Parts: sequence; C-alpha cells; structure tokens
Amino acid sequence: MSIDYDEAYARSRDVPAFSNGTEGETWMANWCYRCLRDAPHRNMGKGSGCPLILVAMMSRTPAEWLDGPRDEQGRYSMADQYHCIEFKVPGGGGGGEPRPKPDPPGMDGLFPRPERATRMFVQPTPEPARQMAGAS
Repeated sequence: MSIDYDEAYARSRDVPAFSNGTEGETWMANWCYRCLRDAPHRNMGKGSGCPLILVAMMSRTPAEWLDGPRDEQGRYSMADQYHCIEFKVPGGGGGGEPRPKPDPPGMDGLFPRPERATRMFVQPTPEPARQMAGAS
C-alpha cells in the first residue's frame, strides 16, 4: 500500500466510520475482504494489513473512503456506505500504473499526450442546515 498508518490517521476525519459492528462488518465484507491490498495480511498473516482499516478501528473515517450513494432521505446501503479509492479489485483491472495505448509502429502521435490528472480524495465541506420558512 502506498500510504502508512500515520499519514492515513492524520488525513482522517474525527468521526466514527460506522455506527456499530454490524454496519462495519457488512461494509468490510463488501470492500476490504475482497481487496487485494489487504490480501497478504488477511490470508497469510504477513505485513501489518491495510492502514485504513486500522484508522477506522480508532473511531475515525479515512479520507480515502468517499461517501457512497444516498437517496433523498440520506439513506444508504450498509455494504456501499463508502467507496474506497485504494480498493484493488481481485482478478483483473490490470496491474501497476495505467499505460496509454501505444502509437502505431513508424508513426508519430498526432497530438502530444496530456499528463494524467491526479485524483483528489478530499471530502467536500458540508453545507450548513437551512432554516425552514416560518420557523424561529
């Protein structure tokens, strides 16, 4: 994994990731238990495991866990409460850094290739609650 525990803890939000063990276990079964980043620790006990799980165990929410889909009332599926940007899907998805499609042999590219944009994982700031009309 490209980050360590101290970095992940420093970036995390001081809010518990899950309200109870069932919620945490359901989410981890859908994400962490399938992720290849934590597989060596999970399957063979090697390494220290995923630092994001450790941050969540310290009653904080890692910055790498973005809020998942919500309905109009703010409800969400426990298994999809967050989307982890460090998740590495098993059995595919390539590996390593993404590589652009090569130019045909003996031909120069028509346009220069742009630099790949970086992904930001900063949570948006919540909007203040709006007052209802007529409420004092």
